[in-house]
Amino acid sequence: MNMGGDDNIAVCCEQAQGRRAAFLRALPKALLDREDSIAASVATENASARSKLRRIYKLMDEMAVHREGKVACKQGCAACCRMNVTVSALEAEAIAAATGRVAARITESVSHPEDEYLGRPCPFLAAHECSIYVDRPLACRKHASYFTSEKWCSLPHVNTVQAPLVRFGGLDDALALVSMRKNGAVFADIRDFFGMPE
Repeated sequence: MNMGGDDNIAVCCEQAQGRRAAFLRALPKALLDREDSIAASVATENASARSKLRRIYKLMDEMAVHREGKVACKQGCAACCRMNVTVSALEAEAIAAATGRVAARITESVSHPEDEYLGRPCPFLAAHECSIYVDRPLACRKHASYFTSEKWCSLPHVNTVQAPLVRFGGLDDALALVSMRKNGAVFADIRDFFGMPE
């Protein structure tokens, strides 16, 4: 296949679905079991919310290793940094602590239309690279393109295909649990917390 020039959407989607299936088959059962049980595990763990958050990130990173060779993602490709990125207030606090930037105080979850930030860069995108890669939120760690090229992740093509993704329900539940505050877990776009890039 021509890595960047194949315009056959059906073929590209079929290949992406196959690559996603290959990733899922590559995941060891023990890792899948840990993902299934992580919410229950962090619920009973005597540790700070930030420590639990790092544990969630570590598990996702362990799973992501098995995506190698099955995704279009690579250093310098920043298409996914130009779409909605939902983070919890806890994650925003961790990013603020790591970067020295001040996160807006948001007390209620904010939802946006799916394409509101399509094509608009994340406030932490610098020279086509993530400036907070080590501290990036779970949404970024989970996201991957199973296509063979970044073509289908970028405008205008991103709106023409339904990209095959993987849902990580255990990790999502764990993040909601550790992000819980008096009024519940607060989620918003990373731009709600840190504004648009200058």
